[in-house]
Amino acid sequence: MGTVKRGKVDLDVIMPRNYRKQLGPRQNRNYDPVYLERAIAAVRRGTLSIRTASEQYAIPYTTLHRWVNNNNLLAYGRPPALENLEEEKLVKVLLICAEWGFPMKSFDIRYIVQQYLNKSGKREKRFSDNLPGLDWFKSFMARHPNLTIKFAENTKRVRAAVTYEVVETYFANLKQSLKDVPSANVLNYDETNFADDPGAVKVVVKRGIKHAHRIMDTSKSSTSVMFAISGDGNLLPPYVVYKAKHLYPGWTEGGFPNSRYNRTVSGWFDANTFEDWFVTTALPYFRNLDGPKLIIGDNLCSHLTISVIQECEKNNIRFVLLPPNSTHLLQPLDVAYFRPFKRSWRSILEKWKLKNRGVLPKTVFPTLLKESIEAVGAKSTANILAGFKACGIVPFNPDTVLQKNGSP
Repeated sequence: MGTVKRGKVDLDVIMPRNYRKQLGPRQNRNYDPVYLERAIAAVRRGTLSIRTASEQYAIPYTTLHRWVNNNNLLAYGRPPALENLEEEKLVKVLLICAEWGFPMKSFDIRYIVQQYLNKSGKREKRFSDNLPGLDWFKSFMARHPNLTIKFAENTKRVRAAVTYEVVETYFANLKQSLKDVPSANVLNYDETNFADDPGAVKVVVKRGIKHAHRIMDTSKSSTSVMFAISGDGNLLPPYVVYKAKHLYPGWTEGGFPNSRYNRTVSGWFDANTFEDWFVTTALPYFRNLDGPKLIIGDNLCSHLTISVIQECEKNNIRFVLLPPNSTHLLQPLDVAYFRPFKRSWRSILEKWKLKNRGVLPKTVFPTLLKESIEAVGAKSTANILAGFKACGIVPFNPDTVLQKNGSP
């Protein structure tokens, strides 16, 4: 970090160090590697002794002795934060993300490394809170010449959500991904929020009153839940994430069968909770199915970990990422499932609020969530199938969405 002073104002310029190698030979290697190879070959052929080869090729005797006998041939400098195999796995992840249409920025890559180190239990003293700096990123790019940095062309969100070409390109990619994938092997996942507020309702009051009020305890707190549905109409067990530092047994009782529970400080899904959902909910479902699988969702790069990519490779799972701001057109959960389900949630929450005081306790949330799912009942399968059909996924029919989105 450098500081530029202009008058009374100090401007901090944050940038990686521009290291310049000092001219001249390295103090611990003042010989030509080519001559070292020739000296080793001569000694191993038996034409020269180590002492004679050392004098003839100007190689230190101890150095030549170590190389001839393969003793203590260690690399110079401190060991890298990631081993070669680990870096190769990271490169593979980056290439897959770019292929999916969501290339990562410098910070995204460094964040993935931070999550990997944290999960592995490693503490890298050269990194701040295990987050690599820009120096590491610069060296990482230099070690992998098959990667390069380019400016990404941005598409305005207001256009990306409605552009015919964006949707058409999405379906062209989806067609390839759906090849030989049965409907049961297609999953759509999405994270949604359950607020501690049943919302506004219409009531009868005296004419002339500007504002109508009713007494009911509400709060701004909310709970995140990951839902997943399959192309043949099945609902996977929900995955609940509370906003808390600790998870208590009472928060996991009385819920929907096989539901999973977790917690984060923010109350939203992060890389660790998404990976846990993928491993404990999505993978067990896929492992009981034959043939290729497909999973459709958004915001994947913010949740992506190296382990998720590896599991996808092992289990023949393909990912399709939705274009930005297109979930109201292309995501089955948003199109046909969440609306009636949230209506059921608000109705059940309102009944509970009328009988109880205070905010909704976490010990009660699993029970109300279960009641909301069961209240949808037999319509659940029909809504799921209708969602996949309306999004043109199962059966595959892009015209269903393209006609809504207008012609080019």
